[in-house]
Amino acid sequence: MRRLIAIALPLLALLSLLPAGRAAAQAEERGFPETGFCISGPIRAYWERNGGLPIFGYPIGPLQQESIYNDDNTVAWTGPTQWFERDRLEDHSNEGIGVLAGRLGAEQLNALTRDLVVPRPEREPGQAPGCRFFPETGFNVCGQFRQYWEQNGGLERFGYPLSRPFELTMGAWSGTVQYFERRRMEQHSIYPPGVDVVMLGLLGREVRDRVPSAPCPNDVPVELRASLRAAVFANQMGCPTEVRPDVPLAEQSFERGNMLWVAGADPGIFVVRTIPLPLAYSRHFDTFREGEPERANLTPPPGLSEPARGFGKVWREQPGVRDALGWATAPERGDRGVFIPFTSGGAVVWLQGSDFVYIFGPGTQVTVFERYRY
Repeated sequence: MRRLIAIALPLLALLSLLPAGRAAAQAEERGFPETGFCISGPIRAYWERNGGLPIFGYPIGPLQQESIYNDDNTVAWTGPTQWFERDRLEDHSNEGIGVLAGRLGAEQLNALTRDLVVPRPEREPGQAPGCRFFPETGFNVCGQFRQYWEQNGGLERFGYPLSRPFELTMGAWSGTVQYFERRRMEQHSIYPPGVDVVMLGLLGREVRDRVPSAPCPNDVPVELRASLRAAVFANQMGCPTEVRPDVPLAEQSFERGNMLWVAGADPGIFVVRTIPLPLAYSRHFDTFREGEPERANLTPPPGLSEPARGFGKVWREQPGVRDALGWATAPERGDRGVFIPFTSGGAVVWLQGSDFVYIFGPGTQVTVFERYRY
């Protein structure tokens, strides 16, 4: 379940409402100069009792009152919450439950599969040799991931597995990962080279930092804010440099992707590869000039076609594009919409006729989906 976070009020405002003994316990802080934040009270006790720094990482924000939202924007819970590098801890003491870890693994995996960054996990048929099978979610935990799961808190700490192990690229690192309800386990070869160790992903930072820490001088139109926020790499986009409304656009579908033309963008042709996952894109200049041959008169397979004009030149002349996309499966279609370039080099394109949104992130990251309307 994907959840969004809204800050309601600082913890200091709550301390005046607590009994004296509770307030004194909260004041017994443990500070971390590495990030400039402290932990105290039930959160500190939970952090220290359940593995400390290797399991949770440093605190990356203060203890504060926050609301946690469901996918439909209804409030799931409101209460004292603190973010850590690898986790979000929620203090449910007033409900007689105590401190709970957030379901960050589920939230992040849902975001990745929704944005088509990774394939949606398919349930496994049953227990594999040497593994532990969980019928509740339909996945096994095996090898080093099983050993780490069992030795470091099991179901309470990590929750049920939500995927098989698979290869994931995050920035400069690529490796084998497995998602659980509350965490992501990663296999790293570092101590010494060639020896794999299991580490926990920095899900606290990844999920929390989707919300911008400071306002941008140019704002995204209200119709597109939910869509941008939904992109798993939204925190890497930077700020919009401008918002261009009513821009001429063109789109064409191919066997393994799409091409998109944006009038006035430089470069203005986006090549989006959708198969295999993860999605990836590249940008190219539109060098077609009126009077040139529109096609090279190639012979496509039955039911397919050769792209024309600017799309055709990029498809024929740019290395790797034709192999990545295959032949066109439909004619080029014109549209109009909104183009928003960002400081990171990425962009948001809203095709208003089809109501689809392309979000181009830094590097080759891209996602395409029907515009979110809430």
